[in-house]
Amino acid sequence: MDRRNIELKIFVLIAGMAAGMILLAGFTLTVAARHADVREREYEQTLVGNGLRQRGKEVQTALNPYVIWDEAVIKLDNRFDPAWATQNIGASVGDVLGNDLVFVLDAQNRPIYGRIAGKDIAVGRYARYHEHLKDLVAKVRAVEADPAAVARERAVHRSRVIVVDGRPILATVSLVRPDFKAKTKGATAPLLVSGVAVADSVVQAFSDRFLLHDAHIRVVDPSQLDTDLAQRVIGKSNDDRRIVMRWTPRRPGEDLLRSAWPILGGAVLAAALGSFLLFRVTRRAAKKLLLSEAEAKHLALHDPLTGLANRTLFTDRLVHAHALLRRKGGHLGVLCIDLDRFKEVNDSYGHDAGDQLIREVARRLKTICRETDTICRLGGDEFAIIQPDTDPAGAAALAQRVVDGLSGDVDLSIGRAELSCSVGVAVVANEEQGQAELLRQADVALYRAKEAGRGRFAFFEPEMDAALRLRKGLERDLRTALEQEALTVAYQPLTDAKGAIIGVEALARWNHAERGEISPAIFIPLAESCGLICQLGAAVFRRACYDSLRWSDLEVSVNVSAIQLSNPNFVDEIEATLIETGARADAFMLEITETALLKDSDGVHEALRRLKRMGFRLALDDFGTGYASLAYLRRHPIDKLKIDRSFVSNLPRNGESMAVASAIISLARSLGLKTTAEGVETKGQFEALVKLGCSEFQGYLLGRPAPAEAIAEARSMSRVL
Repeated sequence: MDRRNIELKIFVLIAGMAAGMILLAGFTLTVAARHADVREREYEQTLVGNGLRQRGKEVQTALNPYVIWDEAVIKLDNRFDPAWATQNIGASVGDVLGNDLVFVLDAQNRPIYGRIAGKDIAVGRYARYHEHLKDLVAKVRAVEADPAAVARERAVHRSRVIVVDGRPILATVSLVRPDFKAKTKGATAPLLVSGVAVADSVVQAFSDRFLLHDAHIRVVDPSQLDTDLAQRVIGKSNDDRRIVMRWTPRRPGEDLLRSAWPILGGAVLAAALGSFLLFRVTRRAAKKLLLSEAEAKHLALHDPLTGLANRTLFTDRLVHAHALLRRKGGHLGVLCIDLDRFKEVNDSYGHDAGDQLIREVARRLKTICRETDTICRLGGDEFAIIQPDTDPAGAAALAQRVVDGLSGDVDLSIGRAELSCSVGVAVVANEEQGQAELLRQADVALYRAKEAGRGRFAFFEPEMDAALRLRKGLERDLRTALEQEALTVAYQPLTDAKGAIIGVEALARWNHAERGEISPAIFIPLAESCGLICQLGAAVFRRACYDSLRWSDLEVSVNVSAIQLSNPNFVDEIEATLIETGARADAFMLEITETALLKDSDGVHEALRRLKRMGFRLALDDFGTGYASLAYLRRHPIDKLKIDRSFVSNLPRNGESMAVASAIISLARSLGLKTTAEGVETKGQFEALVKLGCSEFQGYLLGRPAPAEAIAEARSMSRVL
């Protein structure tokens, strides 16, 4: 064989090998690119599916406070209250939560209230939604019929996307249940129907969250589901069409082919160089694909504002830490953190300033915690920390560092804001205690820390649960006692300088059937916190009115809280009680606190003026313990100052208390006001106050609180001290 033939064969062999390698590489690359495109499309569809399910859960979770609520059962089932439904269901579920449509169905699934686009509507409008919602209603009723299923779910919701007038709507049907003691009239409860339009804003939110391109929602026939676009079926219409969310998926493989074909063309002349270039391009494309996947995973597990773990990752880390505790032993700590007065920053400076403050808090927490700790932003101004491999002392040290580190002024772009926080701590050494219970305990401890004054931390203690149950029980019993008029009124005498009884103060008393005598220091603040103080005050005043008819020449003092005085109907109710009982206004001295005056509103001022015109006299109670100024005394029609017992208890030994009491008495005399000293328990206190010029006295030395029947007897037996 001559050289030419040999060279030709070598050339053909080399060319064939090169062409075969290029064709094989091209074929392999094409298959890989298509596979990458398919994987990317499936991955995006999975992400969107999970996001849609999470969105549905968020909608249902937001509804829980409105459907697990005693008052909702009472106002929607026991006695339907349209005004209450508008304010608490329409305005809250519709306007605040952003639902476009809200309906309430009664126990027979008939509409009794409706609201669409922020306006109450005729319930007959529900008919256009009935066919779309009847399956959801039936599912909720089926769960309701099984008490065990209701107990498991607690909040019973059923949701799906429906199409009404061509508009996709995420509809949710929720069972209205009591959270404590309310009961429905019959075997079935009302249902709350809510719906939020799956509008362009929702699609845009998903596009931004998952980096989707050209996302949109369509209603298509089943035959149109076969498409090159990525899609997720989110619902089905009554005519069996499918509601789908579609978008153009990323095609990393196609991008790869576009960049690789020119390189393969050049590789016809240089196979080795072409293979090398192909390797580099392939490696670069794979790296981009991995980075894209990592970014999507990061967005799914982290808070976009701070970069901290979100609730999903927090739950996963807590489960992992709990499993580690089971294997290794030791302690596991969870800290719940809440920023104090964060709402004031948002209201004063705007949400941008609030976001800056949240980012600064996240930065500080990262510097405070260990690398093994997990920091999470649960939402809003709430954060949490998982502290594995710790002990109570370590958890306390971390909590103190958090309180110290999140205290002080923070420089924002629009000014300075004051920062402080409260921290609840729960530490567990027993792996049998569940993760959810550990987080709940930390949240209960957080509540105690805020209740104790904010800017501090508190450990969970079993007594906190007991205290919470006791408080709930007392609140229930107090409500029952007021309804059954089981509270009584005792009267403590007021005397002049000679010891003669010139008046009495009406004091509420509660003799609990099981716990015995409950101190007013316990049930009065409880009544204020749970909204019963107006009812309690009205009951005491009504009893005092009837009892005042026994004593024609005695002044009867009745305490009025700041909450009562702020009630626009307070004066009218007082006037109605006088008419009902036949009592005289000029027989009463109404005692108000400095807190009521500090509000200094036109409503408070006008209420006091009206009371004076009716004939009531007014006393400023516990004077000297608050911040009342001469301006308040001159602005409001006060007749008497009551010297607080804290100044009386140290008389006559304490010179500072003597000076304060003397100053108050002199101030009252210069303004033409009377003075009453509270808490007079010794003869020395009494004599010192008489020398200072105090006009009236009250305390155990002069008489203990007693029933109305005993006052006449006490007057006849009073003696001159």
